[in-house]
Amino acid sequence: MIIRATAKLHNISRLTPIRNESVIPGPLPGEWYASLVSTGRKRGAAIYFVHNPSMLMVIVLGKSIKKAMVEMPDRVRAFLERNGFSSLTRAFELDTPYEIFATNNRNVLSNMNQMKFSLEYSLAIEEELGSAEIVRIEDLYLDYLMGGKIAGEEDYIRPVDQLRKLMRLDIG
Repeated sequence: MIIRATAKLHNISRLTPIRNESVIPGPLPGEWYASLVSTGRKRGAAIYFVHNPSMLMVIVLGKSIKKAMVEMPDRVRAFLERNGFSSLTRAFELDTPYEIFATNNRNVLSNMNQMKFSLEYSLAIEEELGSAEIVRIEDLYLDYLMGGKIAGEEDYIRPVDQLRKLMRLDIG
């Protein structure tokens, strides 16, 4: 599993960024981009992972990417199952060892930065930030509109539409 973490996340996790310019061969297993987001609470932070190319997002509370990687595969499995995409779980190769690299795709990062503003607000307005609230926020972002070069020939894409395309390709 390829994880591409931002420079800030590398620094906080005390990792040295490693460049890997390889291009993903197909839509799955793809690669995951990781960045830090504030929860709006004192000493509160979370890591949000965005899958390229499906753009689905999962959130893991905490600052350390190494600790987050213990929980992240289970969060992705649960996300896919509760949203009707469980047949794709195997194709995401969540049980393979992970490798953490520097980011290399400005298009994904620009959409993540745009998403970050909205996500910080969503996290901050919650009275409590437990598992149920995180699940609700993750599911809400399944319909998040993303534009730019990520969308290709379309004006906008949504993660739910990207996952439906993968289901039709019978990749799972």
